[in-house]
Amino acid sequence: MIVGTFAYFGLAIALCAVGFVAILSIGAPFFLTGIAMLVVSPWRARKDVLWPVVAAPWAFTVTYVLLAPLSCTGTAYPDGEAGSFTECTNVLGMDYSGGGAYNPPLLPALLAGLIAAGLAAFVIRRLLARRG
Repeated sequence: MIVGTFAYFGLAIALCAVGFVAILSIGAPFFLTGIAMLVVSPWRARKDVLWPVVAAPWAFTVTYVLLAPLSCTGTAYPDGEAGSFTECTNVLGMDYSGGGAYNPPLLPALLAGLIAAGLAAFVIRRLLARRG
């Protein structure tokens, strides 16, 4: 049991460390998973508590990356600000575009990610509680 405890905390701390080092690229879900594992460590033996908490950061990340505008192209015309146009797309091909100095909104992707994380945690908890 002690080896399992050391392995659990070692994995959680390693995920936090890797996530922190790579936070500006791919580190956020690893960091959040490690933090979540540390928070629920008193209940780590209960699968219906541990796995929903581990799955939530990944559901959030996947949903956010799919919906957030990732690449933008700006076009400026000779008449200045009134003639400029910005077009942004995401992985799914959804178009975010606007005139002038347009900044695409990140709030819809953030809210969808939070909903996906909550939904994933809820579904996994229900499935594991039904099995146990």
